[in-house]
Amino acid sequence: MVKRGIARLIQTERPGLQALIQQTGAKTRIVNAGTIGFYLGPRLNAAGRIEHARTAYKLLSTEYPGEAEQLAAQLETTNRDRQKLTDELTQKARAMAAQLPPDEYILIAGSPDFPEGIIGLIASKMQEDAYRPAIAMTHQVDRGQMRGSARSIPEFNIIAALDECAELLVRHGGHAAAAGFTVTNEKFPALHARLRAIAARELRGLDLKPTLSIDAVAELSAMNWEVLAQLERLQPFGYGNREPVFLSKNVLVKNARIVGADHLALTLSDGAVAWDAIAFRQKEMLAQLTPLPKQVDVAYHLASKVWNGETRLQLEIKDMRIADG
Repeated sequence: MVKRGIARLIQTERPGLQALIQQTGAKTRIVNAGTIGFYLGPRLNAAGRIEHARTAYKLLSTEYPGEAEQLAAQLETTNRDRQKLTDELTQKARAMAAQLPPDEYILIAGSPDFPEGIIGLIASKMQEDAYRPAIAMTHQVDRGQMRGSARSIPEFNIIAALDECAELLVRHGGHAAAAGFTVTNEKFPALHARLRAIAARELRGLDLKPTLSIDAVAELSAMNWEVLAQLERLQPFGYGNREPVFLSKNVLVKNARIVGADHLALTLSDGAVAWDAIAFRQKEMLAQLTPLPKQVDVAYHLASKVWNGETRLQLEIKDMRIADG
């Protein structure tokens, strides 16, 4: 379904989709599942997160190019506002989480200031920060209820935990990695205590660290257009069909700089070839690499980018560490 949908998306005649693709600069990239997940989807979702979803509906349904351009620009602005608001409220949630005991196994933070459309994003950021299951909550003051959105780690099945608390909840649903629920204000203390006890029971004694599965160890000089062509036959990538991750050892970082808000652009070499690489949302890596040059082991996806009308190969960095030598 996704493969056929992408083929239709590339050839779409809908003015709204054409305008959105143009607005996000997606025409300068290879259109694939990542384009939808990282560029088109967030802008369509932003309307419902902080304003009203009708703006996204109007964009997708309009027959007029002029209106489509206006709506796409509006969604771009809305998405920037959503990003800013998410960052601000995530900092607030992080401050709340920092007050919790250091051995807390589940992070729960809530505020009436957290919009319901953003709590899932806040929970996701908290989970990534601490590698713990995390819940962000908002208060529905007029209803005497709280809504929660949870994001978890592979070691903890969050929907199973909520199932154990079903009699305390108004409703809940989701899956092992992500879930949502509603709880009345008077039952929240009991829910909080129950979830903390379940998390401690399931996670105590485990070495809770994120892991990255490597599909193949390879030299940088082994990466080429032929390899990329073979990888593209495996697309579309996503949940249940993860994009292959390569590991190259003892690679020299010749250059590194921050680009955009929090990305890191690098030049990597194994002595035979030099590669452009990008580490999205990983600007904190720069501290490990200073002073340059540094020898590292690097895990990455092989990808392509379009720059000034020219298509080039690029490494998308997932993680790196200083090489042992």
